[in-house]
Amino acid sequence: MVNAVRRDIFAVQSDSELDPGCRILRKAGNTTFSSDGLLDEVLVLREDSAFEYLESGPSSRPFIASTELYESIEDGDVGMFTGRGNVRVILSRRANHNTLLVTERCDNRCSFCSQPPKQNNDDWLLTQAAMALAAFGSEETVGISGGEPLLYGDAFVKFVDFVQKSSPKTDLHVLSNGRAFYDSSFAMKIGARANSNITFGIPLYASLADIHDELVGASGAFSDTVKGLINAGNAGIPIELRFIPTQLNLDEIVPTIEFVLRCFSNVIQISIMNLEPTGWARKNWSNLYCDPSVYSRDLERGVRMVRDAGLPVFLFNYPLCHLPEELRDAAVKSISDWKNFYPEECDDCELKQSCTGYFSSSQGKFHESPRKIL
Repeated sequence: MVNAVRRDIFAVQSDSELDPGCRILRKAGNTTFSSDGLLDEVLVLREDSAFEYLESGPSSRPFIASTELYESIEDGDVGMFTGRGNVRVILSRRANHNTLLVTERCDNRCSFCSQPPKQNNDDWLLTQAAMALAAFGSEETVGISGGEPLLYGDAFVKFVDFVQKSSPKTDLHVLSNGRAFYDSSFAMKIGARANSNITFGIPLYASLADIHDELVGASGAFSDTVKGLINAGNAGIPIELRFIPTQLNLDEIVPTIEFVLRCFSNVIQISIMNLEPTGWARKNWSNLYCDPSVYSRDLERGVRMVRDAGLPVFLFNYPLCHLPEELRDAAVKSISDWKNFYPEECDDCELKQSCTGYFSSSQGKFHESPRKIL
């Protein structure tokens, strides 16, 4: 396996059995951070200092002896314990971006889903996310992902209320298919809370219902999403409109952008995303993935249309060497550091520092090699 820029999962041994769930990770000697008792704390020690800590006297606070974990966190980071000897750092002060999974349930079945949905009741994830956000107290944007977070309905409204009250400086970016906003009353509830610190990323994969519905694996999803986008816009909800090019919708890049620009209000950004080779996208890769060179002209035209309309437009997950020079200024470093890597061929590239690189999941048969920039 290729090592990601930032490791996020660690095998740990604790002095006591730790049940599954979130905990504040505390580093020995640091006392400035306070979680206000929202989450239990666990002390993280270097392995060579564990014996000294035990010798110093009894302590009611559980601890972990792991030099790797100690060197990878900051005091006050949040870890999710699996109950199977692993901890995942889900909120990190070193991360280039933090995202919390709040459910694995979804009413779509997207052929390229990176988080294949499950049917099990996992409401505890939303509760844990709320407590983790409040304890972490980020002053930056945190992503909220699924599954489909809006399946929680009014429980999600309460989640937003809690976060806005307990961590008012934390901005939320919620990934949603937008179908729940079909209910205009629900859209108004979210809209009443969607001030400058909450944005929804909602995808529309075509201007034609049959293509969108085929890609998301749900009949009627296009109708729900379009009506949801209209209601969300009318409710004043800031929307980042997302599009993923695949073999099925390559001809829809320009028509979909034109449709969005003409029909929906409160769209604050349009994002075009390259496929991530994980989840169901891996098994459907040969029927989905298309090299950006095949659709670069439509991509250039679409970017120009959005800019002419006065909106920001960004290209996510595209290595700069896979894009024509005319589009590189629209590309952003978008891949989260815990699943991001740069092949050795990138070491001498003068654009590496501004390039998003690759998904670590792309190694092997899914990897599109770097291309020399002339």
